[in-house]
Amino acid sequence: MRRAAAFVALALGALIAGTARAGGTECWVDNGVVVVPAALGDIAGDFILDLSAPQSQLHFDVAGSNGITQPSDDAPLQLAGERIPPLSFAVAHLDARGWGFPTNIAGVIGADALAGYVVELQLAPCRLTLWRGAAPKLVAPQTLSIQMVAGAPAVSATVSDGRTAKHGLFALDTGSAGVRIADSEAALSRLPKGLDPTLRTNPPARIAGLELGGELIPNAPASLQADTPPGLIGSLGNTVWSRYAWIRVDLRADTLELGPRQSPPPSPRPSR
Repeated sequence: MRRAAAFVALALGALIAGTARAGGTECWVDNGVVVVPAALGDIAGDFILDLSAPQSQLHFDVAGSNGITQPSDDAPLQLAGERIPPLSFAVAHLDARGWGFPTNIAGVIGADALAGYVVELQLAPCRLTLWRGAAPKLVAPQTLSIQMVAGAPAVSATVSDGRTAKHGLFALDTGSAGVRIADSEAALSRLPKGLDPTLRTNPPARIAGLELGGELIPNAPASLQADTPPGLIGSLGNTVWSRYAWIRVDLRADTLELGPRQSPPPSPRPSR
């Protein structure tokens, strides 16, 4: 009888551990962009976390300094205490994405690396948690459906300039500060000479309103997005996600959970 009781206790303990396994790490927000410590194989450094990126990328300079001459590097990824099986990081010039950061950016971690996880992100203070099994339940005032478009998770939203409204799918963008709108859908008025209208870290414009899940965010920072994949109107950056205590992205169940609204949203803690 004692042996049976011990077997049941052991089995239940294993089941609980399997449904609640998670890894976590502190992150930080620079220029409105989420940055996390990670290691791709032997390459350790600071990576931009960008859920709107369908494929993860390794900076061309970092690849060269580590003897990588191929167009991609396949290696396991250490992130938030989790060892993610080998995946392909495309070698790319990322100077534009890393400009103005106090730390060197080694690469971009995209949706492909996180496909097997529930991703929980809070921005102030910044913390990333990855749940490999079923994540513990939290009270989520809003749960929205996710659709995958060109490899990126997206949700329905509406943007307005005060006269015209556009409704459609926007990618979840943790690698940009503001709302980005396809340059085929919008244009900036009175753009100062020499200013880049596609800036991710310092959006040069404002939109009158953004509606997400029935809630209105007025006067949101915005920029244009070139080469927007078909099916998307743009992407929603951290000016949106900072208004919630936390967000949870389940790329297996195709759901986005939004934590309680914070008004006014806290200022994200800057770099280390």
